[in-house]
Order: sequence, then structure tokens, then C-alpha cells
Amino acid sequence: MVSEDLEMSRSFLGSAYTFGAFGGLALGLYGVFLVPAGPRLGGVLLSVGVAVAVLGNVGLAALVRWFTGTRLGAVILLVGWVPIVLWLAAARPEGDLLLQAKTAGYLFMVFGALAPVIVAMIGLPPRGLSTLPLAGPRDR
Repeated sequence: MVSEDLEMSRSFLGSAYTFGAFGGLALGLYGVFLVPAGPRLGGVLLSVGVAVAVLGNVGLAALVRWFTGTRLGAVILLVGWVPIVLWLAAARPEGDLLLQAKTAGYLFMVFGALAPVIVAMIGLPPRGLSTLPLAGPRDR
């Protein structure tokens, strides 16, 4: 009975981590295309892509952290998000470039990468190595 629960837990954790990585890939791909979109207030672009990076990455990181109960669950989406964003930000030999080196592009990259890290650092997770108490001097 215990072995079946452990196997189900391992398969659920593996599925949750996989969901987080592929979700990060989807958010990165979707966000890069939305960086130049959005309303302009006084000539300043309010990028929808930056909002997707912040809100989407925070939401997905919180969801996967809740599924897994670990800090790794929060940052696993960067495994999918970072490579696709960097790949789409690189110039091609033909001159094509999807993520331009402008303020909105930089904000997308910085806030999108920091959002899951901040979610991972808030509070103590219910499981994993970071729930262990810190070793320190013992009272006598």
C-alpha cells in the first residue's frame, strides 16, 4: 500500500515538473510575440508581453510550487522559458529578430526570469530539502 502511494507521488511530481517546464516554454513563446503589442500612453508602450511575463510566470510558478511543494517547482518553468526566450532574442543570419533590444524587451527578460525566483523564495515549502531546519549551535 505504501509503495503504491510512493509511486503515485513520484509520477505526480514528475508530471508536475514536466507541466512546469512545458508551461514555461509556452509562456516564453507567447510572451515574446506580445512584447511589441499593447496600448501607448503618451508615447510609452505598455507591453502586454511584459504583463504576460510577470503575471504568467508568477501564476505558473505558484501553481507548480503548490503541486510539488518544493522551491524547485517554482523555478522549473525557467527550464523551458529561458532557452526559448534567448533563442528568439538572438539575431538570425537573415536579419530576423523577434525580441528587440528595447526597454520592453529588457523588462520582459528581467522580470520574466525574476518572477519565479521570487515566488520560490517566499515562505517555506512543505517538502524538499529546504524544509530541513538549519544546523546551528545547540542549547545545553
